[in-house]
Amino acid sequence: MKKMIVLLAVALVACREKAAQEAHPADHAAAKPSADHSAHGGLPEGHAEVDIPVDRQQVIGLKLAPAERTRFDATVRASATVQADEKREAHVHSKLMGYVRKLHVNAVGQRVKKGQALYSIYSQELLVAQQEYLRAKKFSTDLADAARERLRLWDIPEDQIRAIEETGTPVEAIVVRAPISGTVIEKSIVQGHFVEPDMMLYLIADLSQVWVIAEVYEYELGRVDRKGTATIQIEGLADPITAKIDYVYPTVDQQSRTVKVRMVVENKKGLLRPGNFATVELPGAGGELLTVPDEAVIDTGFRRVVYVASGEGRFRPVEVEVGRRVGGRAEIRKGISEGDQVVVSAQFLVDSESRLRATGPGPGHGGH
Repeated sequence: MKKMIVLLAVALVACREKAAQEAHPADHAAAKPSADHSAHGGLPEGHAEVDIPVDRQQVIGLKLAPAERTRFDATVRASATVQADEKREAHVHSKLMGYVRKLHVNAVGQRVKKGQALYSIYSQELLVAQQEYLRAKKFSTDLADAARERLRLWDIPEDQIRAIEETGTPVEAIVVRAPISGTVIEKSIVQGHFVEPDMMLYLIADLSQVWVIAEVYEYELGRVDRKGTATIQIEGLADPITAKIDYVYPTVDQQSRTVKVRMVVENKKGLLRPGNFATVELPGAGGELLTVPDEAVIDTGFRRVVYVASGEGRFRPVEVEVGRRVGGRAEIRKGISEGDQVVVSAQFLVDSESRLRATGPGPGHGGH
């Protein structure tokens, strides 16, 4: 008896399903996945295929263009800035706590030579150390040597230590000298200030050689010839200069998705200044790449989509991976094939229709 009840229930469900299909054949046909949909692994989330009759295509100005192979030159172009050579910089700190008695170099941009006086400092602990050294000289050679080494480690110049020895009198203010020849890039010291070891008083840079740092997009880095010569156009200079690629930095900037590429440039005349903008052409490997017109690519913020004509007025959204953009064309690395016809005009209207259809009609309503 129970078996008969189950068989009757199954038969009743089957009859109802058949009746529903006969009553709404279009709805059930639409529910079946299309051949195009399955063949291309599905549509981007939030998008649906769009049917646009030919007469409506003409009204909205819809146009197509093929995805085709385009010859890209071997040059990789990038923006760049001029920076001081970090290997030729000196940070001047005081190893003593004390007061600045006098400034000998008091302006940013001033050029200095190695050994030139920068400032003089009065320090109580230095004064005590000098007195201890002079006393030690009278009683013990070992103690005197230790006291003298202490002065030397405080960067007291050798000629000033000798002057202390010759006169037998402590010096109130010790002169601090430039550790390298170069240009004062930063200065945070003024006369009368109290200074401590953690304060950077001067930043001096030798600008006879500078760095040009280019920002190369990570997807283009693989094409750069790392042993090649770059052409650099500095803003404000009429003639370009050339320089070998010196170093490619090992990290990617998370905001701009770029990698720094460094060139070392001679700057004997001082025409290149830290902060200068530049445009760099880096040597690279050219070739033919699959491209579409720039306007065919719609950037949703989460993905990049193009609309491919499937025939008979149907347009299919396809998510693509975009590479270089040069001369009004975008490289397509993944998503479509050569010869595919993509929408290049009225694409935003098509995209709006696709998103509306993706939301689905409400119960009892047809599509628009």
